[in-house]
Amino acid sequence: IFSPNTREDAKAAVKDALQIQSESWNQKYLRLPVHVGKSRRKAFAFVKGAMAGRVYGWKERLIAKAGKEALVTSVAQAIPTFAMSCFYLTKSFCEELSALVGNYWWSQQDKEHTTHWISWQKLTKPKAHGGLGFRDMHGFNISMLSRQIWRLIQCPDSLCAKVLQARYFPNGQILEAAPRDGISYSWRSLLHGLQLFREGYIWRIGDGSSVRIWTDQWIPRPCSRQVITPCGPNILEWVCDLIDPTTGSRDVQLVRDTFWADAANHILRIPLREGVQDFIAWHYDSKGVHSVKSAYKLHIQLEQTKVDAGAGGSNSIPGNLDRTNDDAWKHLWKLPCPKNIQMFAWRLKHESLVLRTNVARKGIPIADTKCMFCGKADEDGAHLFIKCKEVKEVWRDLAMEKERHEL
Repeated sequence: IFSPNTREDAKAAVKDALQIQSESWNQKYLRLPVHVGKSRRKAFAFVKGAMAGRVYGWKERLIAKAGKEALVTSVAQAIPTFAMSCFYLTKSFCEELSALVGNYWWSQQDKEHTTHWISWQKLTKPKAHGGLGFRDMHGFNISMLSRQIWRLIQCPDSLCAKVLQARYFPNGQILEAAPRDGISYSWRSLLHGLQLFREGYIWRIGDGSSVRIWTDQWIPRPCSRQVITPCGPNILEWVCDLIDPTTGSRDVQLVRDTFWADAANHILRIPLREGVQDFIAWHYDSKGVHSVKSAYKLHIQLEQTKVDAGAGGSNSIPGNLDRTNDDAWKHLWKLPCPKNIQMFAWRLKHESLVLRTNVARKGIPIADTKCMFCGKADEDGAHLFIKCKEVKEVWRDLAMEKERHEL
């Protein structure tokens, strides 16, 4: 249980404190590796092996897309959850896990290698945004690790928190912890979660004695939670300096003289809690409680913001992953029909059915893209199911001409 560089007297002290009678070296403990070497892929190969064992077994069965969706979301992507809650599996390894699931999703019973009609990035989007809600494995890994940071903050007296604090942040400020040489892989993994946690936490003000005005995140607003007003020669340092000691309430005039109007208005709306210490909360939850779900949404939104900013687009406010300006996808998944019909309509809207124009767009050689029924227009989803004259006859025979026009 000790590293090779541990002194004998330190080993003896630890074993005596924990009442360890004998010391042994095991490759795994609670089905997780005890020692993670330089090869992360080798250390976590058992995770990929477990997923592959399930997926390859499913490939032998003829399962509809609706059934595959249930297997992917409830079984395959749940297998690495325990390992992801303790270790950072690296982005490349997570991409291998995603590729394994993606290959299964598009596979057919008689073919091993098939065309991926929709990118994995689109499949991981929420259903309200046109995806299927599959997990981005790398983002989920970091979100799980951020949950561990929340537990260390909420339970500072636990044995794990005390050991990590004594070793890696003896000053007691886990939010200020930084990577350095010689740290364990477990702690290095938690630092990935800490990086995401810093993007979503906020200080709730009690007496204001623990929160720094100019560097901490304590202003509850959608954008930056730090003070953006220049500090200048101001000597104020702690939030408690903004409280009038005689009345115990906020010094309104001091706040308005110190901060810009927008920041001052937000600060004056923060309730004071007399006799309560400042505490850390999760900004993207109405009750201030951290969850893997909200952390995952924040991570995805931050990654999308980076992409939009790199492409010259406008930056969106983090934490608004559920909001959408187009409710068409929501209406699709609420259609009163079997799940397989919904899945067919989803693929039709994405232009991912095996139609002639879609095949040509994928770069697959094809002799002709014209409709096989009328031969006048290119065979895409809109033409084949709505506009083709042969199809119109079918709509009329079904007495659904009005519905066809609405489409």
